Amino acid sequence: MKLKEFPVLLKDCAQLYIADYGTTAVIRISGRATFVSSVSFKKLVNGLIDRGYVKFTLDLSHCQLMDSTFLGVLVGLSRKFVNSVQSILLFNPSDQVRDMFDNLGILDLFGSVDALCVENDLVSAVPNDDLTNKSELTKNSLAAHQALMNVSQENEVKFKEVALFLEENLKGCS
Repeated sequence: MKLKEFPVLLKDCAQLYIADYGTTAVIRISGRATFVSSVSFKKLVNGLIDRGYVKFTLDLSHCQLMDSTFLGVLVGLSRKFVNSVQSILLFNPSDQVRDMFDNLGILDLFGSVDALCVENDLVSAVPNDDLTNKSELTKNSLAAHQALMNVSQENEVKFKEVALFLEENLKGCS
């Protein structure tokens, strides 16, 4: 199946919430953090970085799972910081999500916090982007998997075929 034929389902898209604290933000990821929601997440964080934000706490209390594209986006974002362990913090990932980080050898790229106090009046939902642009989804997924492949040889072996598949589909999107 070509990626351009793959149905993009909004129901599979994680809902993002943000609490703004100046140069620090808490981003709650609720639901399934997949390739579909990774574009909105990446745009959100890049926009905040461009506006001078230097620290992000990801509240994963309500995150059911993260796929490899979303994890690769996180790796790519971590590279924007001199010390990502102090700049991107994880709060309360499920065992399944933590295992995904650990199995891909990326857990040590991120810090963690044991407690999180978010003022509810500062929390706002982040609107989902129009997710019908298959070319953008494919480019994002390819970049994310390349970021994971750059972490370790094991990841290169795991994702080489995925990257080739995405490159081929990207040619078809042009």
